[in-house]
Amino acid sequence: MKSKARFILAGLALSLASIGTPRAAEVDGDLKARSGVLRCGGSNHLRVSGTEVHPTFYDLRNFNSAIPITVERLTFYDANGAVLFDSNTSGFPPFGNGVLGPADNVLDPNQTAELDSTQVLPFLPQNQRPVQLEITWSAPQRVLTLDVVAVRVARQRDPVTGAVGEERSRSSGGCRTVSVNK
Repeated sequence: MKSKARFILAGLALSLASIGTPRAAEVDGDLKARSGVLRCGGSNHLRVSGTEVHPTFYDLRNFNSAIPITVERLTFYDANGAVLFDSNTSGFPPFGNGVLGPADNVLDPNQTAELDSTQVLPFLPQNQRPVQLEITWSAPQRVLTLDVVAVRVARQRDPVTGAVGEERSRSSGGCRTVSVNK
């Protein structure tokens, strides 16, 4: 019995000794990297004879409290894989809340920027939607990776004037990290 107890204590001691100092990336399940690429779904179209508009809003968040993240490139692809918009050729678009725009593509610590798909895309016909947005980003050192959420909204729209009215529905989904450089 004493031999079994020694093995158990020895195993427990080795287990505790092998546990290193926990880091936020391991504890929270958050990934740290120097750069990466994300992909998000979305759409930008009219429905019901133009009486509904369906844009997607992309919320980009820098969860780091001391390190900026640079949004290097934004590329929209249609349902067939054709490029609809590329910030490398078209320039960096204005973001709805003014945090990022043509003269500033750096998301400072704790900042959140929101891009409205209607800022860069035309209303798409059925055969070109839904779309994908690819976001390429980088940071000067390892950081919590860029967080992006896509929010699809359906709003009432006047088909004659184009005036946008009340919200009819909303759904959101996280974007997917497709590559990172640690």
